[in-house]
Amino acid sequence: MNSLQLDIHLINLALHERDFAYPGDYGPGKSNQPLVQFHHISEWCDYLLTLQIKGPKVPKIHIDAYHAALRVMFLAWVEPACIKTAELQALRSLEGALRGVYFQPIYQKKLTKNPKLKREDFSKKLGLGQLLDHMVEHDDLSTSLHSQSNRDYGNALSTIRNRLAHGDPFDTMPWGGLLESVREVMIHAYRNFPGPANYLLQTCDELGKCSRETGS
Repeated sequence: MNSLQLDIHLINLALHERDFAYPGDYGPGKSNQPLVQFHHISEWCDYLLTLQIKGPKVPKIHIDAYHAALRVMFLAWVEPACIKTAELQALRSLEGALRGVYFQPIYQKKLTKNPKLKREDFSKKLGLGQLLDHMVEHDDLSTSLHSQSNRDYGNALSTIRNRLAHGDPFDTMPWGGLLESVREVMIHAYRNFPGPANYLLQTCDELGKCSRETGS
């Protein structure tokens, strides 16, 4: 079990009680609170713990990367500027996790059109948007999590990731529901994976030689 630990004693006791607001994950079938209010750091801690990933299916390396985002988000209680750093880390963890599942199938599909395409060249061009597109088209990802409509409105996960990575000066407000969406997509991607062994097999080529995606 990859349990997340957050220690409120890392925060100065004088700052434990304050008014803190964060955008909720609201919409059809979700909370009707567009803004969630917290009054004690323990409430903020409890909320973040509900966002952790539990269970054996998602490989630990990706869970740890995602949980790092939650740890940084925890510090936003003291310094709200940490929110943007946490959001980018969450999206980085998502992109890495999705590569573990979908890199090889997408690469094989591209090879049918371009047999000379090198793995290294393709890896440099494969982005979060392509990975999410593949999930919608081939792995039953809900269009509520990724669609052209999301792109048009600027709230697609891939669009948010690019704006954060490239320092969009107008992207200053927290994205409500982003952490929930990242967790949901990651869990969906690994829902059929019983353990790390299958994860490694998924990212090896047909000759049995592991690619860089496995870290070997």
